[in-house]
Amino acid sequence: MNTVLDAQKLNKSYTLGKGNEQPVLRDVDMQIKEGEFISVMGPSGSGKSTLLYNICGMDRPDSGTVLFQNRDIAGLPERELSRLRLNEMGFIFQQIHLLKNLSIFDNIILSGYQARTRSRMEVNRRAEELMERTGITELAGNDITQASGGQLQRVGICRALINEPGILFGDEPTGALNSSASEEIMALLAEINRAGTTIMLVTHDIKVASRTERVLFMMDGRIVAEKRLGAAGAAAEQVTATAATAAAAKAREEHLAAWLLEQGF
Repeated sequence: MNTVLDAQKLNKSYTLGKGNEQPVLRDVDMQIKEGEFISVMGPSGSGKSTLLYNICGMDRPDSGTVLFQNRDIAGLPERELSRLRLNEMGFIFQQIHLLKNLSIFDNIILSGYQARTRSRMEVNRRAEELMERTGITELAGNDITQASGGQLQRVGICRALINEPGILFGDEPTGALNSSASEEIMALLAEINRAGTTIMLVTHDIKVASRTERVLFMMDGRIVAEKRLGAAGAAAEQVTATAATAAAAKAREEHLAAWLLEQGF
């Protein structure tokens, strides 16, 4: 598999008070291969979200390199970096940040129009296909107040995929959802991954991480361990699972939980 993203020797500190530098990332190396479905876990303050923001260009490391598709993005001008994120990356977060004055359909197509790489008709068609795929077609004309949390997260996923990004980043994408909605979103992400989209998630939820292919564990600003769980999303292929599939998913979750316990999680 080709390497989509290669981060080397990332360091990041934040200033806390007068002259007090707090290291958050410490010489972090990580690679993401094309088609992978990976998650990053660790205790609060371990650097998970900071790592995500630095490798996707939403923040800049103090030192180190981030090669995205063999291009060093850490030093790109902000305008060029914004264009790269818009066209080649997708983002889903715990808080979806949809625009209240736009319909659900308009929230989805907005990034497609901003990219200006396809006609508006093509963007609209892509949005319709994504909404059908995610089961929210009937919400197209609704305000964002007329949808559940799980439905809004599906809207966020459609928006993230509108420009057909090569990689999808998620920071606690199920954190605000109940267990049923969370399971539905993970099943959807597994399907998206099987269709070819590379996915990296930051999560504190063992059940969510157990649905991914590879788990990285962070502690004190470093990636200190890695666990490979097998085929991406293998245990989340359907929401209404058979007893055998449910048992396999539970065993996978327990296996990951035992490993995380060994790491001090």
